[in-house]
Amino acid sequence: MNIKEPHITKYNDRVPIIQKLAVGAGGFPVQNGGLIVQYMAQPIFQIFLGLNPALFGLAMTIPRIWDAFTDPLMGRISDRTKSRYGRRRPYVFFGSIAVCVSFLTIWMVPQNMGETSIFLWLTVTSVLFFTAFTVYSVPFNALVYEQTPDYHERTRLMFYFALFYNIGNLCVNWYVPATNWSGFENSLFGARWIALGLALIVFFGMGILPAIFGKERFYEVAQKENKKIGFMKAIGQAASSKPMMGLVGIVFALNFCGTIAGSIAMYIVIYYVKAGDVAGGLVLNAWNGTGFAIVGFLGIFVLRWLALRFGKRRAMFFVLYLTALGGIAKWYIFTPEYPHLLLLDAVLNGPVWVSLGVIVPSMIADLCDWDEYKFGERREGIISSVFTWITKFGTSFTFLVSGVALHFSGFDEALGVNQPEGTITALRVFFVGTSVLAPLIAIFCLKLYHITEETAYNIREELETRRGDV
Repeated sequence: MNIKEPHITKYNDRVPIIQKLAVGAGGFPVQNGGLIVQYMAQPIFQIFLGLNPALFGLAMTIPRIWDAFTDPLMGRISDRTKSRYGRRRPYVFFGSIAVCVSFLTIWMVPQNMGETSIFLWLTVTSVLFFTAFTVYSVPFNALVYEQTPDYHERTRLMFYFALFYNIGNLCVNWYVPATNWSGFENSLFGARWIALGLALIVFFGMGILPAIFGKERFYEVAQKENKKIGFMKAIGQAASSKPMMGLVGIVFALNFCGTIAGSIAMYIVIYYVKAGDVAGGLVLNAWNGTGFAIVGFLGIFVLRWLALRFGKRRAMFFVLYLTALGGIAKWYIFTPEYPHLLLLDAVLNGPVWVSLGVIVPSMIADLCDWDEYKFGERREGIISSVFTWITKFGTSFTFLVSGVALHFSGFDEALGVNQPEGTITALRVFFVGTSVLAPLIAIFCLKLYHITEETAYNIREELETRRGDV
């Protein structure tokens, strides 16, 4: 049945602007926490300290294997916690402190260590960091989904989340160039000072705001539930539903393939577009990332309008088709003849990353309602943990894959621009191929997600009949 008139958000379902800003501010540390170790560690550990690319990729993958156990466990702990401060907020508050401290330890690596010791240092400290990040990010995402039960207000809330997320995306591109500032003794010392600022301002200063101002709308509902489903059964139920599989496929495809392309892009820019000029390549790559952020700011407004006007599924289809076109275009716009032509990459491929901050989280919040309707338990924590792990695994496993790709392409960093014949071409094919594959997989997965605006409002009405309003 088609919707005859637009639904109007009830007054009690609206989230105050201060609350939106505070909860949205958590998007900055979440964005940085998911990417910053890989972004900063690749040039510091791999290029400056000389760690083998394959070992670096392994060091970035091991914490994600660990996350496969800790993320769902943290989600369940969060769902079942009872305290005067709620299920999520205590973990968000203390998790931000743990993230702050553990992040600093990564960059305290002694400069004169051997390759095996450097690998072990990076692996162990990364495991500590991502464990702390799990304690923070899983309850935080669950807290975001709880702010309002309204289909459209969720999209409006995610506008603020995406705004801060995109600010983090803008900043993360300049952390590495900042470590090379002439005022620092070397890039490792620069990384330590940058890490200190990030720990205090981003991971702690902004990280605690959602814990202070966020509201847990579904806390009482969860405490009144008589039906308590076992941990493994809950994981199986959440993971096996079609809407969940559809969204998981979208998030994994975009993060996995997209981040592979992003990690290879640095080598394409430095050794193909800029002919071996490392400093110039890093700056151009940072400008490309800045272009993504600028397009992202504009895209937040556009995608918000598309989602409110045409629905979240249709808006996602539009973005994914545009991204597939952008993947093909990478072959032509990353060229040494016109280096700055690659800035067009942001126009074609920037909106898809915005969709991961505006549309997809709003769709996940609707999925939480569907999950409660289907299985009878409120479990944003479990659902959040699945997407948190998929996002982190998708971004870290890519460095293992890209490291293997670099190895088998014959790439040798010591040769600079004088790479063996066919090496750069192989990297370009891999770069473009993964960029096109990601949206194609996501389009297929989106067809599994069947929750429309009408479906969402019908589910909410049925849930309120069962257990009352929130």
